[in-house]
Amino acid sequence: MADELWREERDFWLAGSAEAARKLDDGCLMVFAPAGILTRRKVVESLGASPRWQEVTISDRASIETDELCVLAYRATARRAGAETYRALCTTTWIRRDGDWRIVQHQQTPV
Repeated sequence: MADELWREERDFWLAGSAEAARKLDDGCLMVFAPAGILTRRKVVESLGASPRWQEVTISDRASIETDELCVLAYRATARRAGAETYRALCTTTWIRRDGDWRIVQHQQTPV
C-alpha cells in the first residue's frame, strides 16, 4: 500500500490544480510557513492561484500504515519555473474513504 501512496504523493506535487484537489479529503487540513493552517477550501484556492511544481524529489522516506490510514514523512526538493529550489520536511496523512485514498493532512517545514 505504501508504494502506491508514494506514487500518489509525487503525483500530488506535480498534478494540475483540479487533479490535485480531487485527492483532498473534505476535512483536509494543511500547514505551510508562512501561510499557516489551511482548510480544504483555502488549499483548493491556493492550488489555482500558484504555479504547480515542475519537478520534485522525495527522499529520506518513512511511513506507518494501517488498513485505513497511512502517514508518509519525507524530505522534498522541488522546483517551479523561474524559482529557486524549495526544500522541506513533509508529512502527509492519507485516509481510505469508500475504497479511495484521500489526503486528510499535509504539512511542510522549509529547511
